[in-house]
Parts: sequence; C-alpha cells; structure tokens
Amino acid sequence: MRARTSVEVAKRFLEQHGYRVLREHVPVVLRGVEVGEVDLVVEDSEGRRYAVEVKAGRLSVSGVRQAKVNSELLGLAPLIVARGYSDEAAHILAEELGIKVLCLPDLVAVDEVELYSIVRAALEDTVLELACSLSALEDPGAVEVLRAMASSEGLEQAAKLLGVEVRELEAKLADMRRRGLLPPLVGYRRLRAYASALLTLKRLIQGGAEPEYR
Repeated sequence: MRARTSVEVAKRFLEQHGYRVLREHVPVVLRGVEVGEVDLVVEDSEGRRYAVEVKAGRLSVSGVRQAKVNSELLGLAPLIVARGYSDEAAHILAEELGIKVLCLPDLVAVDEVELYSIVRAALEDTVLELACSLSALEDPGAVEVLRAMASSEGLEQAAKLLGVEVRELEAKLADMRRRGLLPPLVGYRRLRAYASALLTLKRLIQGGAEPEYR
C-alpha cells in the first residue's frame, strides 16, 4: 500500500511540475522476458518522455542504477522521484549519469479531498488487480506456483519447491503476467504477499482449508 500511495503522490507532484502522465506500471521486456518495471512514463511540456522510478524513501546508489538501466531499455530519459538522497554517493552518481531527480518534501501538503483520492486510487488498484487475477485460481499450474511463492523467501527457494530452475520459474511468472494472472509487481516480497492474498481468497471462496503460508 505504501508503494501505491507513493506513486499516487508522485503523479500529482509531477503534474504540478508540468509533466503529463502517459502510462503507469510499464513492464521492461528484454528478449521476450520481463526483467523489470517502471512506475510511470511521463511527458514534459517540450514533448520529451521519461521513464519514472518512484521511491517511497530516499534514493540510494542501487536505485540510481536501476533507473538508468530501465530507462535505457525502454529508450526513454530517466527521472526519479524520491525524498532526497540516502548519501552523497547516490547524489554524485545521479549527476554523473545525467539522471533528473525530483525531491519530494518530507511533508507533502494535501487537502482532505486529495488525500481521499490518493488512498482510494491505491485501494482500487489493489482490489482490481486481485479481481483480474481470480482466473489464476482455476489454473492448477498457476496455483502450484502461487503456493510455492507464498511458502518461500525468494525465487531460488520457490524454484526448488517446484523442482525447476530459477530461469524456468521466471518464465512461468512472465507467462502468468502476460495472461493477466499476475500484475506487474516488482520485488519478491510483493509477489509473495500477492500470492498469499490470492490463496487466502481461494480458501474463502471454496470454504475449504488451505495450508498456512508464512
């Protein structure tokens, strides 16, 4: 929820600075395989387009590298919205790589109507993604993948539970995204939480017992 709310805040911040939001949650695909995602694609007043990475906190060196790689793969200019830099190294690297960084103030002033809109949009996105993924619960292979993810701390462990290589599991996840069974989430923690939520929904719908996922 924090990540979604951060994106909604960033969208309004960018619009206030003259940018137009064109797309959200844009996958980065390399040789037919999804290798990442950018939060937003925006356009400035001169028509230049940017791949936007939104950071809920401060920008680190790894965040700078991620933004540079993803923007180059999409053929767009890099832009980062964050709450400042985690250290001087991140600041220097961003300047050296020519990455535009817009820093949010620590306190963002919004009225109650705007705050309601931000939270509502984040909640609607979450509910919509879950609803769109309900068909995964009818696919035994997809359910098997979801169970492995919900029970694992990382891709390697999930692949081991499934008896496949990590690359094969990544291909399965990419296929599930293409079929609309998974949203374009980035980060295993988010994928794991989403898998657990879907399995809990399956248990509630069927009224049966599912294993407890930790």
